[in-house]
Amino acid sequence: MGTKRIRFIALAALLLCCGLAVSGCGDRAELPEKGFVMGVGIDDAGSGQVLVTFQIYKPSQTVASRGKSGTPYINVRTKDTSVMEAIRDVTIHLGRKAQFSHTRVILVSEKIARKIPVPQLLDIFYRDNEPRLTITLMITKGNASDYFDQRPFIENTVSQQYYLSERSENYFSGKTIGTNLLQLALQLRGESRVGAIPYLALDERITGSEPGVAGLAIIKDGLVTDRFSGQETEGLLMLMSRYTNGIVEIPCARGGSSGGGEEADAEEDDGVPLDEAAEMLQFDSHRTVAFGKDGVKVRYRIRTVVANLELSCTKLGNERLEQAYEDKISAAIRQQMMSAMTRLRQEKADLIGIGNEIYKRDPRLWRKWKPDWPERFAKLDCEIEVETVIATHGTEIGNTLLQPIQDERK
Repeated sequence: MGTKRIRFIALAALLLCCGLAVSGCGDRAELPEKGFVMGVGIDDAGSGQVLVTFQIYKPSQTVASRGKSGTPYINVRTKDTSVMEAIRDVTIHLGRKAQFSHTRVILVSEKIARKIPVPQLLDIFYRDNEPRLTITLMITKGNASDYFDQRPFIENTVSQQYYLSERSENYFSGKTIGTNLLQLALQLRGESRVGAIPYLALDERITGSEPGVAGLAIIKDGLVTDRFSGQETEGLLMLMSRYTNGIVEIPCARGGSSGGGEEADAEEDDGVPLDEAAEMLQFDSHRTVAFGKDGVKVRYRIRTVVANLELSCTKLGNERLEQAYEDKISAAIRQQMMSAMTRLRQEKADLIGIGNEIYKRDPRLWRKWKPDWPERFAKLDCEIEVETVIATHGTEIGNTLLQPIQDERK
C-alpha cells in the first residue's frame, strides 16, 4: 500500500473521530429554554377570542430526596384571536417557548366545539412538527381550563391522569372511545365525515364528585352535535367492533305492586335485589352489509364468552337453567347494541362506517347516495343475533354464594 493512500486513510479516520465528538444540537436549543407542555385546554373567551390553557411540567419538583415541595407542574393561560398566537404568548408569562413533543391530552370545551369546528381549533397541532398524532383528545363538560386545576390522585400531572383514564376506561369497561389526533382525522376525512371524541366531565350525575372520562361526543360537520353516556357507549363500541372488555348487567325481575299505593311501592322496592353482572372475556363480531334499490341492511352475528361474577336472583343448578341464563345475557347485549343503533339513526350519524364500506364496494353507487346519505342511514335496517357462552361461574356454586348457609339457618 502506497504512502499517499496510508495518509489518506489516516486523515479520513481523524476527521471521522472529530465528527463524532461534535455535539448534535445544531439549533443550540437548551432544555432551560423550553417549557414541556403536558396538556392543552381550549375554551371560548368571547369577542372572537380563544382561551388556551397549558399545563407545563416542572421536573425539579419531583425529586423528593432533595427536599423539594410543591406541585410538579404549573398552569399558564393565554388569550388571543388564534390558537397559534395564544401558544406563542406563553413566552410572555413563562420566559420559555412551549414545546409539545410530550403532550398527553388536548381538552376542548363542549361550548366552543358546538360553535367553532373542532378541526379548525386543532389545525395547528396537525401542521406543526412537534405535536404527535397520538395525543389524546377529549371534549369537556364546562370549561376545559377548570380541569387542569384538579389535583392528580397518583400521577405527577392531572394531564397524565386523564390520558391513562381514557385508555383504561376504553379497554377495561368500554364506557368511552379511544381517540387521538390521527384517529379523528381518519374519521372526519372518511366518506361519512362523522367522528367521536371521549367526554370528560366533572358532574355528580355523570362521573361522581371527581372528574372522569365517561361516554363520548359526536362530531358532525366538524361540530359537536350530541353526546352518548357511558352505558350507551358500550353498545356503540360493539357496533363498531371496537369492544374489548367490560361488564354486562343483567336485570333481575321486579315484583308487581301489592296495591298499597306509593308508600307500599317504596317499601317493596327496598327489597329488590341488585342487577346481576357478568364479565366479557371474549367478544367476536361479524358484520355483513347488503345494499340495493331497497336500501341498506346491516346484519351482525355476535359470539361472546362471559364469566359470571355476581348473581343475586338466578340459580344455575342444571343445563336448562344455564342455557336460559345465557339467553338472558344475549338479550341484554342485543338491547345495548340496538339502543346505540337507534341513537345513531336518530342523529343520522354513520359512526359505524357503513358509508365507507359502500364506497369501497361500489364507488359509482356511493357517489349517487352520498348527498343524502344521512337520510338513508336514518332508515337503515339492522338485525343483530347474539350467542353467549358462560365460561365460568367463578366458583362451583351456581347461585348467590352464601345463599345455602342462609337457607340452612331457616
